[in-house]
Amino acid sequence: MMSLTIHMALLGGVVVAVPVMGLSTILQARRYGDPRHLRRLFLFMLSALLSAAMGVAFAYWVLLPAGLGFLLRFGAGVATPTIKISEYMDLVLSMFFWLAIIFELPLGMFLLAKFRIISHKGLRRFRKYVPAAAFILAAILTPTFDVVNQTLLAVPMILLYEAGIFLAWLARPRN
Repeated sequence: MMSLTIHMALLGGVVVAVPVMGLSTILQARRYGDPRHLRRLFLFMLSALLSAAMGVAFAYWVLLPAGLGFLLRFGAGVATPTIKISEYMDLVLSMFFWLAIIFELPLGMFLLAKFRIISHKGLRRFRKYVPAAAFILAAILTPTFDVVNQTLLAVPMILLYEAGIFLAWLARPRN
């Protein structure tokens, strides 16, 4: 239990420190940078923070209740489910982490398009592979093997990919 407490305290410190470090970086760069670029950097960092928060909220209010409900009802007539707090927290924290990363997908696609590494046209060509890849990734990330939980994770991934294509279109070079 002590290691779980230390682990949670360290993770909480990281979660609180990352936005503070980003803000302090912007404030330090304010002396040297163009105000227009700093405003864009601030908006991008705010968008990244909000995207990660939406991923954590989706995991907390949608994915975890459905997944835990399935796990606790699985084999209900045969065995009594028991949950260790450390295993529960590992599950919750991993779901929070991966959903925060997944919800950053449109911003990553926007950045890659802005730096001309990818284009919205290239992303559209891969559109037909996205549902299969989303369901495979959902099967890896969800704690259960049922189709409902995998669909609850795969559908937002597909929608986020589509949003990323739109953001990549917005970031396209203008003639």
